[in-house]
Amino acid sequence: MNEKRIELINNIKQRLSYYRNLGADPLSLATGCAVKVDLLKIVYPAMEKIRPYLQSKNLRIAEREDADIFYADPDSVEINRKILPLGEKVNLNYKIDSEIRAIILVQVYQLAANEPEKFIRKVMPAYESLCDCAPLINIGKGHSIVTPYREDEFMLADLISYNKGEEIVAANNDTMHIIDPTSLPSDYRQVSGSISNSLNDLFVLGAYKDLKIAPVLNAPTEELKEELYKNSKRFANEIGAKILDIEQPKKGRLLLGATVIATSNKKPPMFHDKADKGMKIITTRPLGELSPITTYLSTAIDESIIDELEKRGIDLDTLEKIKEKAFNIISSPNKSMGEVIAKYLPDLNEDFSKEKHIVSATDVTGPGILVIWEQANLTKTHIRLYDFPLLFPEISEFATDNFLMPNATAGTNGGFIIISPEEIYEDIIRDLKYKGYDPYVIGEVVEKGRQEVDVPKKIKRYILDQEVLSKFNLY
Repeated sequence: MNEKRIELINNIKQRLSYYRNLGADPLSLATGCAVKVDLLKIVYPAMEKIRPYLQSKNLRIAEREDADIFYADPDSVEINRKILPLGEKVNLNYKIDSEIRAIILVQVYQLAANEPEKFIRKVMPAYESLCDCAPLINIGKGHSIVTPYREDEFMLADLISYNKGEEIVAANNDTMHIIDPTSLPSDYRQVSGSISNSLNDLFVLGAYKDLKIAPVLNAPTEELKEELYKNSKRFANEIGAKILDIEQPKKGRLLLGATVIATSNKKPPMFHDKADKGMKIITTRPLGELSPITTYLSTAIDESIIDELEKRGIDLDTLEKIKEKAFNIISSPNKSMGEVIAKYLPDLNEDFSKEKHIVSATDVTGPGILVIWEQANLTKTHIRLYDFPLLFPEISEFATDNFLMPNATAGTNGGFIIISPEEIYEDIIRDLKYKGYDPYVIGEVVEKGRQEVDVPKKIKRYILDQEVLSKFNLY
């Protein structure tokens, strides 16, 4: 074994040891969106079961959306954060006489997140606790993550009060444990990437004005907490956002994320019924930014992975450079993508026009290419993909072949998928390139009325999860 390889392996192991000394398990700090509770198997079935009951109690849980969207006077929007235990009902000592909205973050013990019924038993009492806060509570966005530590469970509810108005306000939460466990948690890119991941769900709506960031941060030491908060303030300053001084969970060892709010004077890209044959499917850049980080981390667990990589002509030094490139991509905010999206949306008093406006947009994060299937369901269309460009196809294929990732098309703070009328897709491509992105037309709508997605069969090189593969027609 050469000296460079020994040095790199030792560096990774030292970093993992550092995380363990902080009281965190780096191998359980699943990178980025991989830490989410499984949406298809757990969250969606659980929400379907509890939604009718909670609605009878004055709490409405929205269907799956990228973010909560409502009309308001932006100057009137206020956030009141409440931290609740899971599995028991509590008195929050908060009461307001008007309708409010809520953005929810749940961190649940991993063994309580493997069945819908177990998940329900954890979250239901917390939701019932919220019911006493207002005559009507609209939960527009929920985000659920797992922890290997039972004592770190909690629900964070950002309760949003506001006066109704005529501008669009969008709100979202995305929180994770860490992006790259082989880098220090104090690395600025950890905070930049995690908050950017939350902002993505606003930018994809064309909402990028009046940005506000309510951080969700925790760490095992006060020194590291201060470092994370300092990095959050730096990030907010760099993108022109206001950072809110707000309560933090004080649970969860490492937590990186935020509830974010932005405004827009455009209608959001949710014209799903306007999708039609011939419309183009655009990705703003290639996918799969998590696979190099996962693969690099895995080399410290099983050194035989390095031998397998070298058989494919990829040494550890090269992998480290690819991992750093992926980390830089993940940590770059996508505000410019939001500006392009907004350019092709109708004004609030304007009707949709296929000569000027995009039909739909979503970001590609944890589900990876599965978001195409979700878009087909929303638009009730048959989509055919010609390709699905990946940032690091060799690494994504390697991660799949070696059972390192169930879905190597997944990402964090990913690119966007846009459904565009034929009349404007070339203009969108041009504008994205001008902003420095690498857009592709990856497919088109071939039929309206049937909810299907055709994908080249080479997708099996990058996805192990049979439930994901079953959503596609392979050709």
